[in-house]
Amino acid sequence: MLLSVERKGAYANLALKKLTSSHALEARDAGLLTELVYGVLRRQTTLDWVIDRFSKIPAARMNYIARNIVRLGVYQLLFLERVPVSAACNESVELAKTWKIGGLSGFVNGLLRNIARHRDEITYPDPDRDPALHISVKYSHPAWLVERWLRRFGQEETIALCRANNEPPPVVLRCNTLMIDPEGLIRRLEQEGVAVYQSPLIPEALRVAPHISITGLPSFQDGCFAVQDESSMLASLVLRPQPGSVVLDACAGPGGKTSHLAQLMRNSGRLLAFDIHPHRLRLIADTCRRLGITIVSTRLQDAAAPPEDMLGAVDYLLVDAPCSGLGVIRRRPDLRWKVREQDLVEHARQQKQMLSEVSKCLKTGGTMLYSTCSTEPEENGDVVEAFLGSHDHWESVDISRLAPPSFLADGADHRMAEQGMLQLLPHRHGTDGFFLAALRKR
Repeated sequence: MLLSVERKGAYANLALKKLTSSHALEARDAGLLTELVYGVLRRQTTLDWVIDRFSKIPAARMNYIARNIVRLGVYQLLFLERVPVSAACNESVELAKTWKIGGLSGFVNGLLRNIARHRDEITYPDPDRDPALHISVKYSHPAWLVERWLRRFGQEETIALCRANNEPPPVVLRCNTLMIDPEGLIRRLEQEGVAVYQSPLIPEALRVAPHISITGLPSFQDGCFAVQDESSMLASLVLRPQPGSVVLDACAGPGGKTSHLAQLMRNSGRLLAFDIHPHRLRLIADTCRRLGITIVSTRLQDAAAPPEDMLGAVDYLLVDAPCSGLGVIRRRPDLRWKVREQDLVEHARQQKQMLSEVSKCLKTGGTMLYSTCSTEPEENGDVVEAFLGSHDHWESVDISRLAPPSFLADGADHRMAEQGMLQLLPHRHGTDGFFLAALRKR
């Protein structure tokens, strides 16, 4: 998997899902596999820094198979205390032989054992002389992203954000209140042997232990819940569509927000789900069937070019725009190495165009919710301000009364929410990085 991510550009989350579904792995093995793959990808810069301190051949110049074997071994030595040094070294040597680079097995073994002997002596760049380099290396984030966050947040908070991104995120379930209440779902999950507790943020959200086979649970198959982070739930809660209304989810795949909107509508009204990917529309339909939702209709449609029959036709509009995804790198650790700073400009251009066109679908007096899973202003507040500056008859909606108080961590959140916007961050809110803005068509 590590080789496919590096050499073929594979997405680790999709590759992991495919591998675990095609092999009958026990929960313990699946958990270790996830820890190893995600851990190496999260800590890649840190691992390469350590390797370069001990190896005559820098990590960047190594045979690519050897590089990933060594990274995997160093990750176990530095971050997995339960793995003995002998096991990490011996298994790495066996990997070299398996992948037909047995001639490098002595190099792999010697390097790892040398690092193991001196791991307490490892140092990182001086935080006083070069704070960006220190944070980038020690907390394994791209230097360009660290530099941006230092300018916005300062050193202490940037470190806190990077640390949060390197922690495995919670698995959050959204109770399907069309079928069961949260208390009933807790009881049922406990009967199925799942450790579960109520989310501190949203009453219908529950958190469960990672690495359990969610899709294998009878309660999942019976449609009692969907998997969705609290930040994503917040978008639907703020939009708050009324039963019987007409709602458009403009970028709907894979369907988490779509099904939540239908749930809030009590499965009454009309909900249209647009997406440009057929397989994502199929996921939406499958999710709605499982959850017993009947008001959703899907359409293969680009939100940036809405059809004539939709103009001025909807009461509520959700635009969860495609973005860099930098708010979810704790769930997709390889994403931090794929996104480039110049990508933000292109995303913003597309987001502005989409918002300008799809907003025409809203009736006068209707509400539009714009959201992204990004931490960066270019894709968030800047897009909203540009839209308001170029579109008359639109106004921001005070969402301080719409968002649950648990999301308003401090006065800055309150002020921002009063202006119609809210930025969630992993280290502040305990959720994915997520932005939302509510707008009304006057």
